[in-house]
Amino acid sequence: MRLTTSGSIPRFDHSLLVEALVPLREEWAALRFDSAGLVVNPVTGTSVDTLRLVEGRHRSPGARYEIVTRTPAIHSDPQRPDDIGTPTGEVVETVSQLTLRSDDARALAVTLADRTGLWTIDVDVVHGRIPRVDLTAQADATAMLIEGGAPRWLARRVGGDATGNATIDLATFEHRTTSTFFDGEGRLRLVHATGSATVTPTPAAWDVVASADLGGKGLGRLALRLFGTRIQRSFDTSAAAYWRGLPETVGPTQTLLSQLRTVVDGEGGVAPLLHLALWDPAQLEPLEAKYGLE
Repeated sequence: MRLTTSGSIPRFDHSLLVEALVPLREEWAALRFDSAGLVVNPVTGTSVDTLRLVEGRHRSPGARYEIVTRTPAIHSDPQRPDDIGTPTGEVVETVSQLTLRSDDARALAVTLADRTGLWTIDVDVVHGRIPRVDLTAQADATAMLIEGGAPRWLARRVGGDATGNATIDLATFEHRTTSTFFDGEGRLRLVHATGSATVTPTPAAWDVVASADLGGKGLGRLALRLFGTRIQRSFDTSAAAYWRGLPETVGPTQTLLSQLRTVVDGEGGVAPLLHLALWDPAQLEPLEAKYGLE
């Protein structure tokens, strides 16, 4: 079955985002780590436990890092699925691994992985004024389904090895003719999918056309036949709501970028402000008052 959608993204000035790419790469290159492998905050000189170098030398092929994310635990009522939920007061800690494959003038290539080995994602960021991102993913779908609470018999029947790859060309938004922004495919034991999206620039917007083809075998094919109409209806409803609400998202984004441009021009450029935002965000509060930011 085929799913298609199209719509327009109102044009906005994204030059500030482009200018931030080089300083971001410089921040990565300048990272320092203490004797325990913890990253050192260059402003305060203190060690931070959210990023750790556990093997090798920073920026050298084979270097391995651990990334720690902490999020508040949320209790959700299964009888009220539309509710956001309430914080429990506990914190959920997740540790992911990052292995550096290459880091040079052409590209930054890393492998992200779950600490337990359930999934891996190869990420290749090909440098340019605006980069291209190539992704290749693998996952143990059986183990992930079991971890998520699915019965073992069902997980073994529909799981297996999941694979996928995609290319996201962000430079598409600066092209003058229609070009491919996204191209990808994914495969599970019983279903597979391919998809792509193109962008056509106009004076006022970027026109997007996207499509995906879903196919299956055995029970996967049967499920698509039984639930195809429901899947199509749900997709069309969600896509229509997305395109309808997009102008309300782009508008505030453009306002924020315009305000940030004023601050950047008045405070010496993107790099110093980005440095503060990453390492000492409290120092940005006086600028909010100075420039009347909300």
